[in-house]
Parts: sequence; structure tokens; C-alpha cells
Amino acid sequence: MTTNIPIAPGVTLRALQTDKFKTGCFSVNFLRQHNEANASLDALLPSVLLRGTERYPDMQQISNRLDALYGSTFGTLIRRKGEVKLLGFYADFLEDRFTPQGGIFSGMLEFLEQILYHPYTEAGIFCEEYVEGEKRNLINAIEASLNDKRFYAHSRLVEEMCRGEDYGIPRLGTVENAGKITPQLLWEHYLRTLELCPVEIFYGGRLSPQEAAEAFRPLFAHRKQTPWEETHTVLREAPAEPRFVSESMDVTQGKLVLGFRTNVLGSDPDFMALCLLGTVLGGGMTGKLFVNVREKRSLCYYASTFYDRYKGLFFISSGIASENQQTATQAILDELDACKRGEITQEELELARTLTISGLRAAMDVPNRLDDFFIGQGIQKGPDIPEQIELLKTITVDQLAAVARKLKPDTFYFLKGLTE
Repeated sequence: MTTNIPIAPGVTLRALQTDKFKTGCFSVNFLRQHNEANASLDALLPSVLLRGTERYPDMQQISNRLDALYGSTFGTLIRRKGEVKLLGFYADFLEDRFTPQGGIFSGMLEFLEQILYHPYTEAGIFCEEYVEGEKRNLINAIEASLNDKRFYAHSRLVEEMCRGEDYGIPRLGTVENAGKITPQLLWEHYLRTLELCPVEIFYGGRLSPQEAAEAFRPLFAHRKQTPWEETHTVLREAPAEPRFVSESMDVTQGKLVLGFRTNVLGSDPDFMALCLLGTVLGGGMTGKLFVNVREKRSLCYYASTFYDRYKGLFFISSGIASENQQTATQAILDELDACKRGEITQEELELARTLTISGLRAAMDVPNRLDDFFIGQGIQKGPDIPEQIELLKTITVDQLAAVARKLKPDTFYFLKGLTE
């Protein structure tokens, strides 16, 4: 669906020409290995860059400029695909043909150039006020994750399951590392990012891929061929027996998260079968977990699945009464075992198939979801969305059973109340 064009050393444009929307969009993503040393620096850098530039030195002038561009939006991105970090910006703007004078897209590229290459500085480095302000915001965001116990439980499961792997490091880093960042340290990180990181650009709009390439090319004309930072994701086998981790916190509802290794990536033939299996198990009100564990046995308040195609990990998350931990865990595993034996009815299969295909079709109608998908394709190649839909139409119960048997239990995490 996209045309991929190298526009400078280490810079690839993924252009989707479409007249489906009245707005166009683009994202610019710098790729690097996600690790402890860089996590908080990566999370902080885009926010500081968006605080001010030489031409638009504060947030008020930045807001005024975007308002002048017919209310265009321009925001920061911190994404992780497996163990590859993507940091940068996403923009959404009215297409030129719907404005009297046009010039919106070129104005957004001028604004992007200011953000990337002409940040507001003091004494040759980032402004201390801006760095300290965004550090507080970052630390608050990290600490706020404690308030969302469902998110916290998943994060702790990943931390325990992937200890010693880059995937186990929080996406935004840690409060401790964020607190150590200085304007000088962040400035040096900024220069390294510009010089050493490969860049993936997504463009979605009415321009042809060639026209989009010509528009973005001048922004990266200074780039020189150099050894780019390498990125990779490591796959590991599950232990012979799963690990059990339990913690206590002031919660009224226990959070149970089961982690499995599949080593099935988005580029593998079993990819779509594993996606469909996730829907069969945890796809809303028609999934086995909802119907059998929640409704019939009243053992959980919710149950859902999540599959990370970039790391080959599969998760089952549920909210339960703490006294039901063992019973609920076994009930969930029983439903997975039923899938492994091929005990999936035709009705369950077709409901899951319909739900999964509907979700993919809906994604084709949302520009930022298209951006996320196609940027992900640059990290790990796989079937595009129409191909995924066609593959889903052919998947059988036997295929689901075979891929279910690839789920190897690794770590189970339980967050319980203080009185338990």
C-alpha cells in the first residue's frame, strides 16, 4: 500500500497516496536500540524540542503558528516496537486543496525543520527552564503509571519476564534516570540522535510518493553516510517451568497477568493465526475467557489478550478477587488448553474472524493507526492490511490449535491487596 523511497543516507520515506481524508499526516521517527541508558533521554528529547525554536521560542508562539496553519496538530512520539525505540513527531494538517491559499503542507515542513534543527537554546545548549519543566512532566508520567493498576501489573509482568532484556526496560525509563538528565547531557544526546540514528518517515495524503519525497528530501540533504546505530530484538525460549511473582498493594481488585513466549513474529507464517487466537480467547464478549471464565464461572471481572508481534510475546490479563487467584489461573489455562486441543466451535471461530477483520478495516480509516502500522512494517516486514484480511478468511481450527501449542508459559504475575 505504501511506496518506499530512500531520500537520503539512512532516511526512508513510506508514502501512502490517498484522497480518503481531508487531512494529510506525516511522522518522522528516529530509530535506536531501547536500553536503560537511553530510555529516559529518548522520552524527554521530543518534548524539549517542542518547547521552543529559534523562530518560535515559546509554547505560545508555537501554538500561534499551528493555529495559523488552520489548526494543524504537531505532537511528540515515543514508540517501542519490540526492543527498537522510535522517537519523533506526528503531524496532522488540512490538505492544501481545502484552503483558499494552500501552503499548509509546506508550512508544516518549515515548522518541522525548526523543531529538528533550530531548537531554542541558551549558552549553546538546551534551555534549562525547558529541560527542567519537561523533566517534571516525564517523572509525573512515570509515577502516574502506579495509579493505573492494570497497566502497572502488565508493566511489572514484563519487567520480571524480560529481566536482562531490553524489552524489560520501561518505555519512558525510570524516575531515577530521568532525574539525572541535565541540559548538557540532553544536548549531547540530541546531536548523537541527529547524526547516528536511521530515520523512518510516513506520509499519508494526496501527494504522489515522488512529490512527497521531493518535499522531504531537502530536510535531510545534509545527512552523510555513516555507520548507523544498530537495532535488533532478541528472542528467548521460555523456562522449563513458569515463574510465579506475587506482590501486594492497596488494591480492591487483584490483577493477574500471564506471560507466554511464542517466538512467532509478524513476519512469520503463523502471525495471523496467533492474532486470531487472541480474539478467540480474549476478543470481548464473544471470547472464551469472557464467556466461560467470567460469565459462566464468575471468576474474573475482565479478561483480555495482547500479542506483541515485534517480540513474539503473548499476554492474558484479568481482574479477579484475590481469593480466586489459583482457581482463576487454572480456569484461564484450561481455556488455552482447550484451544490447543482444537476445541473451538465453528461459531467461536466465525465470531472471532468477523471481529478481527472489522478491527483491521477500522484501522484503515484512521490516519494515525495507518502511520503506526506502516512505520512498524519498516521495523518488521509482514503482510499489509488487505493481505491480513485475506489470510484471516482462510484460517482453520487446526491452524489455531497448532499455533496455540506454540504458547510456552514464562512468567505469571499477581498483584493482590495488602490484607491478603
